[in-house]
Amino acid sequence: MRIAHLSDLHFGRHVVSDRLDALRTDLVNAHPELVVITGDITDRGTRRQFHDALQFLQSLRIPFISVPGNREVSFDAFWEWAFPRLALLRYQSYFGPRDRIIHVSETHKVVFFGVNSVHPLPSWPGTLGRKKRDWLGQRASDFKGYFKVLFLHHPVLPVPGSSSNWAHTFSDAGKVLKICSETGISLILQGHKHRSSVMDLRIPDTNARIVVSCSGAPLRPEWDAVYHLIRISRASVLVEPREFVEERFTPKPACLISLDGTSPQP
Repeated sequence: MRIAHLSDLHFGRHVVSDRLDALRTDLVNAHPELVVITGDITDRGTRRQFHDALQFLQSLRIPFISVPGNREVSFDAFWEWAFPRLALLRYQSYFGPRDRIIHVSETHKVVFFGVNSVHPLPSWPGTLGRKKRDWLGQRASDFKGYFKVLFLHHPVLPVPGSSSNWAHTFSDAGKVLKICSETGISLILQGHKHRSSVMDLRIPDTNARIVVSCSGAPLRPEWDAVYHLIRISRASVLVEPREFVEERFTPKPACLISLDGTSPQP
């Protein structure tokens, strides 16, 4: 199965049409079967930004799934901060469910689990909490024989080249990784840090191998202007970063990680 991993699009005043057109062209030409977006779709959570982001994604004519990021908690809606239960209602009105998402490809026997890692107040530290972790463990255990993918906004692993500010830590990352290793989740898609990286995690206790894809911020020139094309198979995960260079997105060196214990290859 071929998917595109996008994150941190930050739709708002910093998004320029040329870069947006280049991203649209590259995605359409790549023919992914699914686009997975790991949060911070908007820059300030305004209705206009949600509208523009949704229009762009619909223009691709490619199925997409998403989870919210901290930027989807609106800066101009005080009630989202004062009453946490009201947070992300704007996101939900444009993009549907904000948490505990299951998307299944029966054709490829691949299942995607999306969880909302945004803590309502403040919205920057990432966490799931016991109830969401229990849900993830139970549902991931239900899909025997499927390739399993977890997607969320906040990073479960530190990202090379990014800051280590306290507000960017994921409070229960270790427990989430333990669930992944025990239930056979082989690929994690994360965002938030605006840096592109691919990490190969091995957990000796369960003999698990987990690939972690951290997309950059493809529409923002001050960060890694990168998104990832990913090919999923039973035996391996191939991640091809695509970087905006000279008015178009071009491939960077790809990383092929075998899930049967062999070393990553360029």
